[in-house]
Parts: sequence; structure tokens; C-alpha cells
Amino acid sequence: MKPINLALLSLFVFALFYYGKFILLPLFLSLFVYVIIKSLTKKFVKIANQYLRFNLNEVLSFFIFLLISSFFFYFIWKILKFNLFQVIDKSEFYQNNLNFIINYFANSPINEILEISDVFNSVNFVSIFSNVLNSLTGLAGNFSLVLIYLIFLIVEDKHFATKLNKISKNKNTMKIVTKINNDIFNYFRLKTFTSLLTAVLTFLILQIVGSDLSIVFAIIAFFLNFIPFIGSLLSILFPFIFSCIQFLNIFDPLITLSLLIMIQIFIGNFLEPKLMGKALNISPIVMLIFLSIMGKLWGISGMFLSVPMLVVLLIVLSSFKNTRDLALLISEK
Repeated sequence: MKPINLALLSLFVFALFYYGKFILLPLFLSLFVYVIIKSLTKKFVKIANQYLRFNLNEVLSFFIFLLISSFFFYFIWKILKFNLFQVIDKSEFYQNNLNFIINYFANSPINEILEISDVFNSVNFVSIFSNVLNSLTGLAGNFSLVLIYLIFLIVEDKHFATKLNKISKNKNTMKIVTKINNDIFNYFRLKTFTSLLTAVLTFLILQIVGSDLSIVFAIIAFFLNFIPFIGSLLSILFPFIFSCIQFLNIFDPLITLSLLIMIQIFIGNFLEPKLMGKALNISPIVMLIFLSIMGKLWGISGMFLSVPMLVVLLIVLSSFKNTRDLALLISEK
């Protein structure tokens, strides 16, 4: 592909993603959810037929998993709301603690360098927690649209393979689709396990320390673990900063910081590479650039989708002779 054509195509794709966010974001989310649930359904049906000797319809199994997933996210949503409302009731206490910290550092040399007073003077905890609740409500609205897309994807599922074979001239098209399904499912399966482990360990540490937002930070850590590089850093910084404000001492925040760093090092540097190996084969610098772009275009949801989208892009580009050079640029090796 010529550089000029590639540049024009890139501009078109970015413009499409930016202006078509209201349609494309829930569509992409629903596609990845569909791939995950579809893969789980096939495995469950296979187990039911072979080991349980129970004939289970694949469509029925899909809806069972979809229902379980919906109840799971609804349960998480309820827990988040409950914990946040508890903390909102103590907002005045946190605000007073923050004012104490600002006044303490007001005349210190550190304030002249970092300008702590200017940064934190505008912080209002009631406003912050209310905005978090509003954001969660917006995500719940997007989730409803994702469910609608999922239903239409299920309806189209029977005819998808036939349509694809008739439209595409490439005989390996279904092999490409199968590889995309397998790689995305494996990525989310392993990432969900490590994210769940991160969330549980984060909750236990914060609960032992006595953080008022242990539930919220554990759930946030679960989702942030899907975001490369930035996610791990934020899942450490948020609880640390909040513990400084809540406890007004050095000991509790340092314990929180040290233990959370140990969790991230163990899971990010040892466990995940052991489970995933180099299966993704995506260049870290390309991943970081694409993460920044998707974050700018689609926010947190775009960051969440950045890795699976790169996986799909790498598979598609490496499957065609004319675009294999681009696949080499994206890949790590």
C-alpha cells in the first residue's frame, strides 16, 4: 500500500471513529462481548454433550450466559452505588482532611515546586463522587444499547458464514474469522482471570487497611487491568491518594502503596507473561500510541478496546500479501 493511500485511509478511519462514536462504540463492545459469550457457549455445549450427556441448544445456552453476564454487571452496579452513597455521606469529612493537607503544605518548599495548593484547592468530593455516579449511569445506558446489538448479532449468526463466503473472494476468510475469535477469547479469558485476581487482592488489602472505598477501588482495579500501561498505574495511585486524605498519616498510605505495587509487579511482570507468553505479539510502542489515540477518540472505553482491536488488525493485515509489511510494523517480533 502506498504511503499517500495509507495516510488518507488512516485519516478516514480516525474521522469515522470520532464522528461515528455513538454507533461504533456500542457496536464494537457488543461484537467483543458476542465473541466471548459465543466461545463460552460452544465450550459449555461441548461439555454438556460429552460429559453430562445432556443435549443443550446453542442459542439457549448463549442466552443463559448473556443473562448471567447481565445479572453480574447489575450486581456490580448495585454494589458500586451502595459504596459510593456511603462515601458521599462522609464527603464533608474528606473535604476537611483535604483542606488540612493543603494548609499544612501551603508555606512549605514542596508547595512552591509542586503547587499542591493550586492543584487541590478546586477539588470537591461531593462533585467528584456525583460525577462518578453520573458516568456509571451513562455506562449503564451504553450497556442497554450493547444488549440490543447483541440480540441482532444472534439473529444474524446463522447466515453470517454463508454471506461471508459469498462476498469474499479469499478462501481463507473463515479461517481468519476463526483465528480472530480464538485470539480475542483467549485474551479476554486470561485477562479476566488476572483482573479478577487483582481486584480480589486489592479489596483484601484495602479492607485490612480500612479504606472506605475498598469495594469501589477493587472494581475499578478489575476494569483498569484491561488497559495496558496506564491502568496498572491508576489502580495504585487512586487508592494511595485517597488513603492519604482519609487517614491523615504516613503509615497507612505507605502500606497501601507498597502492597498494591507488589500486586501489580507479581501479576503484571510474572503471572500474565507466564499465562499469555508472547501470544499477542504486538509492539509495545505501537500499543502505547494506539492506546493514546483510542483514549482520545473514545475515552476509557476506547482504551479498554485498544488491545483486542490491535489483535484483530494484526491478524487481518498478516493474512493478506499486500498488507503483510504493515503487520510487521505492528508486531513485536
